[in-house]
Amino acid sequence: MNATKSVSVDYGDRKLTIEVPESAVIAEFNDPPFLDDPAQAVREALAKPSGLPPLAEMARPGMRVAIAFDDITRPANVATTILPRIVDVLEAAGVDERDIVFINACANHRKNTRSELANHLGPEIFERFWPRGQIVNHDCDDPAGLRYFGVTEGGRVVEHNKTFFDADLQIYQGNVAAQPWRGFTGTGALIGLASTRSIASHHSLNSIPQHVAESRAGQSKPKPMGMKPEMSAFLETATGKPVFYVNAIAGTQGRIIDVFAGHANQITKPAWTRAEQIFRCDVPQADVLIIGLAQTYAYGHSNNALVATVGALVPPRFSPGIPILREGGVIIALSPSNGMIDPRHFPSYQEAVDLYGRYHNMRPLVDHEAEFAARPEYLHAYRHGYGYPALHPFWLLYEMEYALERAGAVYLAGVSNPGAFRDLSLTPVTDFQKAWQLARKHVGPTPRVVVAPTFWSRPRFKFAVEAGQG
Repeated sequence: MNATKSVSVDYGDRKLTIEVPESAVIAEFNDPPFLDDPAQAVREALAKPSGLPPLAEMARPGMRVAIAFDDITRPANVATTILPRIVDVLEAAGVDERDIVFINACANHRKNTRSELANHLGPEIFERFWPRGQIVNHDCDDPAGLRYFGVTEGGRVVEHNKTFFDADLQIYQGNVAAQPWRGFTGTGALIGLASTRSIASHHSLNSIPQHVAESRAGQSKPKPMGMKPEMSAFLETATGKPVFYVNAIAGTQGRIIDVFAGHANQITKPAWTRAEQIFRCDVPQADVLIIGLAQTYAYGHSNNALVATVGALVPPRFSPGIPILREGGVIIALSPSNGMIDPRHFPSYQEAVDLYGRYHNMRPLVDHEAEFAARPEYLHAYRHGYGYPALHPFWLLYEMEYALERAGAVYLAGVSNPGAFRDLSLTPVTDFQKAWQLARKHVGPTPRVVVAPTFWSRPRFKFAVEAGQG
């Protein structure tokens, strides 16, 4: 390495300083200004929503009201700011507090414990509504708690939380954040309150979209309607009721940047336009992409071999235009992970990893989904033991396919259990210096380098690759 500079990257529960070329581009999320009075901004959004009447006019005495909220994988500060303001409006409109139920929209994630919900919702909501059983976890595998609506023209199964969609008034508190490739999160009822069967219809391997820049060729048929707009319209027709969304864009520590309330069709475009400005990071296309892995992110602790591997392989999918990683480029991720998977919270993970190790190919895994989903021990661990549902590791493995096929090599530096990561098609090495030496054998002595030192510890962003590359 010639002229270099020092960069501090996430490395488990601490920082690690590495030396990278002087020309390396550092890609990090930086906060824009936050709202001065986020609670007041929420009140104004509820009073002047887009595409729906004010919440105060939609609420009436005697109504059964269901309020769903994004689970603990999203910032708690957003929930503790928005949910009390919603309750204030409902009560002022004459809704009895006993007619309000809160539903943790945990989708195909694990259910959250009492203490996790108390921390996420804050004492103002939790201590008031928990004692009477008015705060519940969504269960994606409980037939009695699900309502089947049908199948959309696009083949998406519409089967969702019965309590929420049978309510007289449906309210959803969500977050607008960067997601892989095109678009952002938001309008979360369609996934957060869905059954396993519904989620599988748009999360399984053949339904995961290709990278936009690699899917344009051969597009002779009209572009089908997106999953969320199609399912949202289907549900609204079936129930005769719209969902009143209250979505926030949040920065570091969940501090609120902007709030959008109203109908999904009306708030998505302005929210995404704002998010495009906030979560954009201009970079060159990388020959080498370096990623620091924090101690916990996304679905749990990075000691978990599959969580750590997701941390290494999913960031390249956050490039909606030109791919951040050039074809045959190298990924270097840094983590002290020991590769140990906690069987209590992740009961099916190790077996799914072993299954992938049998094939070293994602495609055959689809044939095992039904078997895993029906296993009594996995169902019990999910429904009663706060474990992830049986199919969750399948979705993660499918998300890894793109980077594994695009990269010439993926090095995970610093791990203490090399075999666990070889089983997932990564190359474990002792440290960053060794990874860098190996990377240059693939990309030459003067590669273009992009470093994402805090991709998982700060709000995630989109890599915006300069035009003319790729």
